[in-house]
Amino acid sequence: MALNTRIAVLKFAAAALLIVPGAIMIAALISPLMSWVEAFLDLAHQPLDRGQQVEGDAARLLNAILGGVLIGFGVMIWLVADRVYRQDEGLGRSLIVIPLIGWFVFDGAGSVLAGAWFNLVLNTGFLIMFLAPLFWPASKKAQA
Repeated sequence: MALNTRIAVLKFAAAALLIVPGAIMIAALISPLMSWVEAFLDLAHQPLDRGQQVEGDAARLLNAILGGVLIGFGVMIWLVADRVYRQDEGLGRSLIVIPLIGWFVFDGAGSVLAGAWFNLVLNTGFLIMFLAPLFWPASKKAQA
């Protein structure tokens, strides 16, 4: 896979899996999008029973904080992919992989402890979306 393709995949994953969901979480505080956030929580916290609601000031604050963290993490990955990975693949890879592994381990453990085991399954897919372009071998054409 060519370097430009790997960078494009990383930027797409950052936008689709982090920045857009974070923006939805923030917008949900003042719009009907909270039903989308609650649908995700219901999916992560099997079974699908519409039993997960974001209610109360504390839950809304945590939703806002998490939305902001998602946007920040997504922007960080976007910038590292665009500005660092392009120039120094090893450094760019480590700047993305190490925080991703930290997120995966602690988010996954916390999800299981919270009874939302399916979130660990979803997180595994997210992790693969980021790791694949970082570790996919460069194509022969791209190396020449």
